[in-house]
Amino acid sequence: MVMTKSSSTKQQAHGIKVIHFADLHLGVENYGRVDSKTGLNQRVIDFLKSLNFLVSFAIENNVALVVFAGDAFRNQKPNPTLQREFARAIRRLTKEDIKVVLLVGNHDLPNMDKQAHSMAVYNALETDNVIVASLAELLTIETKQGAVQVATIPHFSRSQLVAKLKEDDVESKNKTLTELNELITQKIERFVSILAADIDQTLPAILTAHVSISSAKVGNEERSILAGNEVTLLSSVLQRPEFDYIALGHIHKFQDLSRGAYPHLVYSGSIDRVDFGEEKEDKGFCLINLVRGATTYEFVKTPARRFVTLDIECKSDDPTAEICSLCEKHDLGDCVVRVRVKVPAKLKEQVRKDEIVEALSGAYFIAYIAVEATGEETRTRNPHLTESQTPAKALTEYIKTRDDLLERQAELTEYGQKLIDELMQRKA
Repeated sequence: MVMTKSSSTKQQAHGIKVIHFADLHLGVENYGRVDSKTGLNQRVIDFLKSLNFLVSFAIENNVALVVFAGDAFRNQKPNPTLQREFARAIRRLTKEDIKVVLLVGNHDLPNMDKQAHSMAVYNALETDNVIVASLAELLTIETKQGAVQVATIPHFSRSQLVAKLKEDDVESKNKTLTELNELITQKIERFVSILAADIDQTLPAILTAHVSISSAKVGNEERSILAGNEVTLLSSVLQRPEFDYIALGHIHKFQDLSRGAYPHLVYSGSIDRVDFGEEKEDKGFCLINLVRGATTYEFVKTPARRFVTLDIECKSDDPTAEICSLCEKHDLGDCVVRVRVKVPAKLKEQVRKDEIVEALSGAYFIAYIAVEATGEETRTRNPHLTESQTPAKALTEYIKTRDDLLERQAELTEYGQKLIDELMQRKA
């Protein structure tokens, strides 16, 4: 199924076909188990299914260029198996003479300067038809359908951009986080202006960037990232007339931020769902018909795993039977499911989770069953939470009390520790 966006009433039949996708995050294992046949986590298989759908679509539709806007893997150090599977998909594209641009995202960057990022191997091997974009630069790529200009803005860590500020003799020491972010924003604006000025106006041009746009709608994953006071840009910084399409990565929700103006400013979103924050989002990629001054695109959905939330407010004296009956009415065969139940406090002890699990036996994966008692007059303080605990320990104990957070415990703890470290650095 496709959704079409057009900025011209004239149909463009002979443009260069380009695919824009982003935020693969290969290695996500939320709500999955190891598959005995492949040795891979079932959720990794889900993401590979969506990736291979994209690759097959590109081949069948004679695509000339694939622009990946960053975050190939879940973390900076993917295991060899994940690297192999990603490389297989890229190889399928290049064998069909499809050029591939791999932009470096924040999840691709190493924690320490001078270390190689997760896609550096393609540069080291000088892989034909693959261009890794780790710098702000303008590329002219000869595809089988014609030349395309691709301007690249990878994700820059704060330390990288501070280093570049020092190269320009801009003092960054002792500045507040707000002041530092403003300097970084100015630096990115200069990168974009320089790239735009170098565009050959006779050739179609794409700008790809792994950044946060202030007007973008974000989900749970991005809220965790943006909680760390990440640099955000105004859409006007990137949406310049020198370009024909702006291919964005970093935000997992598909959205066009151009507001009817040219060129389209598009987050393709991720190609599969990470968690319940993305339950109602379409997942896919963009098929672009690239024409100088008249580019159009379509959003193509991938066969992403469904996530389903069942919210049940019990009204009978037999809450377990009521819950089971409602669960059995849904087709949940390929779904990750969570059940959130509200039940009168006096009946809470009559909720038998083992029977509810049995009623959900057809589901692909049961994330959790959370039961909230309504009408309770008092709440008991968690005895494991004390004022003497460190913030990190208190966060860990709090997560243990929430069924709906347990599945993301490692991820939430990691983000929590980053925020704690940043606050401690500010106080110092």
